[in-house]
Amino acid sequence: MNQLAYQQKNIEKAIHCGVPFALWSLPGESQIQQLFCEPQQLIKTYSLNQLDRNKGFVFAPFQICKHLPIYIIPFDSSIQLESYICKSPRKKIHSKSHSGDFDLEKSKKEHVRQVNLFLDAFKQIGMQKAVLSRSKWLSKYSIGQMPFLFEELQQKFPDAFVYQVFIPEVGYWIGATPELLFSTHNGNGETVSLAGTQPLKPIDKITWDHKEVVEQELVTGHIREVLKHFNISDHTEQGPETSIAGNIVHIKTILKFSKSNLVGKIGQFIDKLHPTPAVCGLPVKDSLELILETEGYDREYYTGFLGPFDPSKNIDLFVNLRCLQAFDNGVLLYAGGGITPESDPVKEWEETRIKIQTLEQILEKIYP
Repeated sequence: MNQLAYQQKNIEKAIHCGVPFALWSLPGESQIQQLFCEPQQLIKTYSLNQLDRNKGFVFAPFQICKHLPIYIIPFDSSIQLESYICKSPRKKIHSKSHSGDFDLEKSKKEHVRQVNLFLDAFKQIGMQKAVLSRSKWLSKYSIGQMPFLFEELQQKFPDAFVYQVFIPEVGYWIGATPELLFSTHNGNGETVSLAGTQPLKPIDKITWDHKEVVEQELVTGHIREVLKHFNISDHTEQGPETSIAGNIVHIKTILKFSKSNLVGKIGQFIDKLHPTPAVCGLPVKDSLELILETEGYDREYYTGFLGPFDPSKNIDLFVNLRCLQAFDNGVLLYAGGGITPESDPVKEWEETRIKIQTLEQILEKIYP
């Protein structure tokens, strides 16, 4: 049995037995990291400040609440699946709010309506940006098919953080995200400002309009304020520049700084950083309220963050984008876009359509 088939067999067993796990590969690396743990060893917390006390794979929601905690699969709890005795098969995971076929026209009409609500709110409140997201339900796929998607994502998006996570309480998630939230290596920290989206084309043909440039600068400005809050004054910036992420491109700025001011405060730093204006908006409090009032669904772990976390060594946390949530009765794909006073509602719908296609087209290729 080759390595891939062996790994696939372990994943299928873990899902069948309800064993929490995470598999991932870092951007630019082909090596796959993996963690499997006993359900009772899974760490659950409701405070980002508690992160500094733990080492493991972190899976955090967009908004922490009673039914959406932060989960941590500890580094020191890995079990061997080959010898694992399955006590009982897991309970089936069904989406309670989705069943029938996806209605494209209805979804488009609703998204355009919500963008207009955002634009009206901007005039009243004076907001700069808010991120509106939506989902797409596909009933012809199921959780058992999804692990095969992981290898395809690795090959197609070598510069993304590719992952699959299964936690019985929240289900199965898989994705290839281009957006770094926060990393530390060799005493240095790094974060990224990412915004603006358009289809991939030759670099010399890509131009960014005023709306997209302003949107990206708002995200960068917010990060600068967070760094200032932690007395980090030595940061450097690379960009803004065009960044390729699969079949689309974004505007990207990389911010680097010393980790020295964050010792023992990494959880606090992430609490200030997340959710960034790239997935929420500015001002953060006003945009979050608008999102919760308007979107009409629970993002859960979409636009949350995830990745390997060791505050004494290396951290690689990414924003949970370009992802889907899988159930036994279908899969839910997510996408969003930044709305500013200059937004065109139909163009905003088109941006989410292009983003959702990223995973949908791969699924269609694997399972025609």
